[in-house]
Amino acid sequence: MRNVFSRRSAWLTTAIMLLGLAACSSKPSTVMVGEARPAINVDAVKLYLKEPTQYETVALLSVSSDGSWSFGDQAQMDAVVQRLKEQAAKLGANGVLLQATGEKRDSSVYVGTGLGSYSGNLGLSVQLGRMFGLTDKTAEGVAIYVSPEESENSQ
Repeated sequence: MRNVFSRRSAWLTTAIMLLGLAACSSKPSTVMVGEARPAINVDAVKLYLKEPTQYETVALLSVSSDGSWSFGDQAQMDAVVQRLKEQAAKLGANGVLLQATGEKRDSSVYVGTGLGSYSGNLGLSVQLGRMFGLTDKTAEGVAIYVSPEESENSQ
């Protein structure tokens, strides 16, 4: 009997934690302003800090480090740059023109469960709460397509 409750408790705890993690991460925002191309490898996307001479605008992108499991300022900034590149690659853009970076305060949700027995009595506990004070990095950029000739000239 005890073994059945232990397995159920472990399964319930895992399911609630996975649902909580999925609910807490924010989705990237993409606003299409041009034509998408076939998706490319994320490694082919270049980050631009200033405008190339000629390019085509594909989309406006906005991402955050929320849900990235990155700790520390540099790791969170690396996560948002990677997310910008991933969004651009999905649209076939081979560049991201970085527009702005910043921070936002996170209001994470945590979930906890517990199961115990004592003297033949069984108890189950489920807790739900919020954690304040965490900050996430944010970034906004423009997904762009730079012709291969122009890309070589800007290096």
